[in-house]
Amino acid sequence: MKSMTKLLFLCIALGALVVAAGAQGTWKLSRDLLATNNQISFSQGSNGVWYFLQSSSSKHDSKTYKFLSDYSIPCKTNGAEALIPGVDCWRNPNLDPQGNNAPLVGANFTYQTQFPNLASGDPFGIPARSVWMHPGISGELAIIGWKSPITGTVDVSGFFSDLDPNCGDGIVWSVDKGGGARLTSGTIGNGGPPQSYSLTGISVTAGQVLYFVVDRNRDYFCDSTGVDVTIKSE
Repeated sequence: MKSMTKLLFLCIALGALVVAAGAQGTWKLSRDLLATNNQISFSQGSNGVWYFLQSSSSKHDSKTYKFLSDYSIPCKTNGAEALIPGVDCWRNPNLDPQGNNAPLVGANFTYQTQFPNLASGDPFGIPARSVWMHPGISGELAIIGWKSPITGTVDVSGFFSDLDPNCGDGIVWSVDKGGGARLTSGTIGNGGPPQSYSLTGISVTAGQVLYFVVDRNRDYFCDSTGVDVTIKSE
């Protein structure tokens, strides 16, 4: 009887390990960052893999990337923007010549679309439970990094979407692999439809980073961009 009990416990333990391994084989940006309704999950190194960065220029060179160091809760990116509880962001701590803190990576933790520019007369909506990015005025890239916890191959899918059709000329997006390889890219014109991508069999080593990048097209006005990413180990 004791042997059967031990065997039963061993089967349960092995099953739990399999479930845990399966859970760790999938990383989803919005799910991982919005696991709680506050900055406990939306932090540098969220879920052990997600990081929020900016570049020092428009060059896709990971050696020049640095953390977005200022956590704004609620997110405030300029003097006129309304503060909305539950809409937070990691942002450039320095104001640009237009008086904005950009680049940034933000999240809407609430369960409804939020309109941070409502008072300005040029509102744009940030969908409920979503993540968005905005590049900088002089070509500084807004970047989300996924630091691989495994060595192997992964499938990578996701989308970028224009959130603010009020002005500007759209954005350029890309998915890069640490070391400088461009895996895929696209351009969304102002007010254009979302663009998705699906990459299979991407080889990674533990500690290597995939970068999800938003750049201005020619100017950075109205360049708030929705984003989501799903990464699955094969």
